[in-house]
Amino acid sequence: MSIATPRLSKPLPALASTLGLAALSLWAGLAQAAPNDLERVEISGRRPGEVAHTNVRATCPGVAESLAESLSRVQAREQREGVVTVSFRLSGNAISEVAPRGGPYEYRRDVRRAVHALSCHTEANDQLYVMQISFHNVDSQRDDGRQRIALMDR
Repeated sequence: MSIATPRLSKPLPALASTLGLAALSLWAGLAQAAPNDLERVEISGRRPGEVAHTNVRATCPGVAESLAESLSRVQAREQREGVVTVSFRLSGNAISEVAPRGGPYEYRRDVRRAVHALSCHTEANDQLYVMQISFHNVDSQRDDGRQRIALMDR
């Protein structure tokens, strides 16, 4: 005589769906409890009432030549044109918070390094400076295909 063993139904799929529904209802409850009147907050490197200095040539002697030397290799490799706006803070001769924006993304890391390597000096502490660096290719018929990097005066 053989004894039949009862088959257990598969509890795992039922348990998984129950847990999924519980998590979904918990998430929906949290979403409904979230406030709808949140204000938009914008963050920038400029402090309230602060004026960004644009006299980078006076503060960092030889800045145009230094940037051209530091960035010419990456510009020759990438050959992308555009304008990168760079902000940085200067305290004495210490450069910090270098933030490139806009322009070709491929240049941002190298721009950050080049700006950190600049020789700048100010008597003031924690001054915000802004400059624009233009990357453009020169017509090969006029200039043997050499690439150009220029510090733009504002």
